[in-house]
Amino acid sequence: DSSLKEIAEAAAADAERRAIHRVLQATSGNKSEAARLLRTDYKTLYRKMKQYGIDAGPFREFSA
Repeated sequence: DSSLKEIAEAAAADAERRAIHRVLQATSGNKSEAARLLRTDYKTLYRKMKQYGIDAGPFREFSA
């Protein structure tokens, strides 16, 4: 069984991952613009993308 803390952490991580995905899609993979929209710095966004296995490349290709 998962503790309430573990469930909350998993939900927060999922929401964060989805937010990054949504903003990268909206910015056609522009990480600088995505970081600005998410009100975080570029390094933090880059670290989170690496943590969640998100690559901006497909978002750039999707918009073309």
